[in-house]
Amino acid sequence: MSFIFLTKIKLNLASLGVLTSLMLLMACGDTTATPTGVAGQVLVNNTPLAPLSLANCASAAISATPAGKGPAATPNPNGGVRVEVPAGYRLFASSTFPYALAHPENWQVREAQAQGNLKGDLLIGEKTDNNVAAITIISEKLNDPNQDSNSYFQVKLKEITAGQNLAYEKQTERNVGGATAYGLAYNTPSGQPFPYPVQSLQMAFTAAGRGWVVSFTVTPTQAGQYCAAFSKILDSWTFTGLVK
Repeated sequence: MSFIFLTKIKLNLASLGVLTSLMLLMACGDTTATPTGVAGQVLVNNTPLAPLSLANCASAAISATPAGKGPAATPNPNGGVRVEVPAGYRLFASSTFPYALAHPENWQVREAQAQGNLKGDLLIGEKTDNNVAAITIISEKLNDPNQDSNSYFQVKLKEITAGQNLAYEKQTERNVGGATAYGLAYNTPSGQPFPYPVQSLQMAFTAAGRGWVVSFTVTPTQAGQYCAAFSKILDSWTFTGLVK
């Protein structure tokens, strides 16, 4: 399994989280720069000048959330882990893979979406003819259950960069459900695979004897609205034993 994961939303079908060769994005015509609402993000003709920053998403989440009001996973003294679900959020426990999280209650969830021999869960914040904001979650059993997150990330990074000139930025390490996650960010031009440019953040980590890839894909003009939500969802992540 590589980072490449095609998920379709129409009839549960539209491509998401796809890594393809990146073309140099050049502004033409009106080059008025406008902010997207994420710190450090600037658009020129609706094209981002740089990939998203996971650290900026986290900062936006902190700024938008009153102290102690965000989703969080905490140990339960009676056993297991309790996910705090604040107002406006809903708990989702996957039956595809052993995890649970809290997501904004107006998001849609599509479990066990299949594309070829891959299967994953899809969380949709928005999908229109002009915009997308979604998260895909895929997981695989590890041949070596002791493989650490960094080595897993390096394997996946080597897979997706083989034979293509992918422009990406590595992200700051992040805790996801107690696991150390490693990430990258990249921009994809229009037509690959959407008819408009998108930005992606992808996190890879190992836990519970499995390798995990969590991908956030968003239209640049919607990044300011949904980037913080992605960070909050990661904050709420916990591992479970609830898979069928």
